[in-house]
Amino acid sequence: MFFPALALFALASLTGPPAAPALETTEGTEALRLFLDCDWGCDFTFQRSQITYVNWVRDRQDAEVHVLVTIQSGGNSREYTFNFIGLERFDGVDQRLVHASSFTDTDDERRRGIQRILELGLVRYVLETPQAEGLVVDFENGDDQGEPHRDHFHPERNTAVADPEDDPWNYWVYRLRLNTDFRSEDRRDSQSYQASASAGRTTDLWRMGMGVFYSYRESNFEFEDGSTFKNVSRSTNYFGQVIRTLAPHWGVGVGASSRESTFLNLENSYRAAAAIEYNFFPYSESSEREFTFAYFIGGTSLDYEEITVFDKLEETFTDQGAYIAFGMERPWGEAHLDLQYSHFIGDFHHSRIEFSTDVEYHIVRGLSFDVYAGISRIRDQIYLPKGGATDAEVLVARRQLETDLSFRGGIQLRYTFGSIYNNVVNSRLSSESGGFSRIF
Repeated sequence: MFFPALALFALASLTGPPAAPALETTEGTEALRLFLDCDWGCDFTFQRSQITYVNWVRDRQDAEVHVLVTIQSGGNSREYTFNFIGLERFDGVDQRLVHASSFTDTDDERRRGIQRILELGLVRYVLETPQAEGLVVDFENGDDQGEPHRDHFHPERNTAVADPEDDPWNYWVYRLRLNTDFRSEDRRDSQSYQASASAGRTTDLWRMGMGVFYSYRESNFEFEDGSTFKNVSRSTNYFGQVIRTLAPHWGVGVGASSRESTFLNLENSYRAAAAIEYNFFPYSESSEREFTFAYFIGGTSLDYEEITVFDKLEETFTDQGAYIAFGMERPWGEAHLDLQYSHFIGDFHHSRIEFSTDVEYHIVRGLSFDVYAGISRIRDQIYLPKGGATDAEVLVARRQLETDLSFRGGIQLRYTFGSIYNNVVNSRLSSESGGFSRIF
């Protein structure tokens, strides 16, 4: 243990002393200090390699501009909201830009669209730095084979929002997916197949969707005594829903679904339900904050593969419930809270209460605290088979097990220190596929 540690220390010392914690006025530090706060989808490495006229920093408390990116998915696109928050000398100089990326965009098209919005938003801040001398603004109007050139902005030929008559698909988006997986060892093997198809349409007034999902999983095991065990799990889901906007704070919808599942002992099941929801904040702000209250009521018909613990092969019931959901994303972090209650109509004993929360908080520079927790009181498992699950089925999670209480949770504390800058991109030997630093 001593010699490997000593070798690593010697190797680290060859790279020079650690950076001082305070900023120094040296060449290059006059550039704008930028902190990009984007959980996923922004390709941070790509943005750093393309936008080289700013100093990328690891913590918002070292930044002059904090870019908080929130993401909201629609029927055919993903909407990125960029909140530029000015800090230090730019305190109070804030702005918001929105970018829509189609689900049909490639990863490269998506990240270059994000790069464009970032650079547009940074202009007003870069103008206050020495890098402003190299700032050039080009405008592409579609002429000259797409070559950019200087031009004035003409709204009549730069319409950003498409009308239904401009869209031959009338806002409908279709998705197909098929995948399979095979694994084999001397004494066990597995295979799985999954397929899905869906269609959706999203406008300001309506949100509609429908789809089907199929899954097949098979595992085979051979024990020491030569005996074998085969585990097969199948699942099929159908769904459809229509949601109508009533007002900036209200929405109402109806939906139907069908499900077959060996895990849940369901040969066939059908459900239809309706719901109404109120958002304390306008839905246009839901990517940054929401506080929703909803009520739902529905009916369900179940056909079982095996007789249940209540000696039934089929049954029908109605249920109702309500939920409260709160979520927010801020420069200091984000927080979410969900509480839901439901019960069978006329039978309060068969009910379910679920509560979950997660908080991510940036305490001080380089130090963040994450905590999540959830608890459920479950009293509606009417589908459990009467015979229970065998030991083998328990081990391979083939059947849902009886439970009255379910709990999950976790805590994470992260601390990062050293140089505040994060400008350099170097991907050499970054892949784990070669086993460079992996023991097995």
